[in-house]
Amino acid sequence: MELLDRIKSEVDIRQVARDLGFEVSTNRRMICPFHEEDTPSMVFYPMPQNEFHCFGCGKHGDVINLYADVCGLDFKTALLRLAYTYIPGFGEPIQNPKKKKIEKVIVKKKPENAPFEFKELFSVIYEDFRDFCLAQKPTQSTYDAANYLRSRGIDDWMIRHFKIFVIKNYAQVNDYLKNKYTFRDLQDCGLVNDKGNLIFFVHPIIFPFYQNDRITYLQARTIGPPPEKTSKYQFLANVPRQVFNLDSLRGLKLNSLVYLTEGAIDCMTLTKIGKNAVSLGSVNTYRKEWSKIFKRYRVIIWFDNDEAGRKGAKDLREKLDLAGIWVEEKELQPDFNDINEYFLTKQ
Repeated sequence: MELLDRIKSEVDIRQVARDLGFEVSTNRRMICPFHEEDTPSMVFYPMPQNEFHCFGCGKHGDVINLYADVCGLDFKTALLRLAYTYIPGFGEPIQNPKKKKIEKVIVKKKPENAPFEFKELFSVIYEDFRDFCLAQKPTQSTYDAANYLRSRGIDDWMIRHFKIFVIKNYAQVNDYLKNKYTFRDLQDCGLVNDKGNLIFFVHPIIFPFYQNDRITYLQARTIGPPPEKTSKYQFLANVPRQVFNLDSLRGLKLNSLVYLTEGAIDCMTLTKIGKNAVSLGSVNTYRKEWSKIFKRYRVIIWFDNDEAGRKGAKDLREKLDLAGIWVEEKELQPDFNDINEYFLTKQ
């Protein structure tokens, strides 16, 4: 463990990249060696992070991961080679190194099984995160995100109404949060990974979840199609899902119609045309305690037009029936994948 810590804290990842033959620019970027590209999308984060992240393919890791993947080595061999090359007085070079047979060497620790407890501090952190992002200067991500949202029918009114915001500069936001809050608090509220870095590194579009006018959850999305082996959505790490647009139900009359959708964008689409709608995030995240929210209303489940959506709607209807809630299912026409696509075409 001591050697591992020394490598991570003493061996500059940018120097290793240069020694491997790559050209690292003054703004800490280089052409990513893990996918084809013409414009540098791999960014280096210097000490104390000493890590890299590619905004093109989503690959992420530390100095050992970079060296191992570029050289095709297993983790231990890469560690020892780095030590021999960069740690003064360390041993002899490794002969006939064992080749790495796996694609990734980054391993996340399993979350602890302690029950989750929401703290008011989490809302403070989420809202500070939002405010810092809003105060950032526009970048290319700002315009790309705006164009993508408009392509999905999300106009300026919807952006303001749902208070959508964008991470314009990941490195700045990451450094800001790490310098202001403890690793434990950031991890407990689900914003960072085991390495202490913001989890939204390829998901810059942020959908905040409000309850009683406070942010209680965050969901993020990629701009357009996600990189290979990456989900288009990113939820908070190890934090139970919440109901999106929950505050919209305040003041609704008894027996009002309320639509339950899978995704947040579907929920926004229905809201735009005057429907009462909330999103559950996915087909299988419904929690039993949510039944008390919907007992006052007539619920219409309107999920995506795929196998998972149809099965999820059927299962959820059974749960709501057992809870004594009036419920119906609504299905899309066969040619449409989701609510957003249906209404965009209809318009």
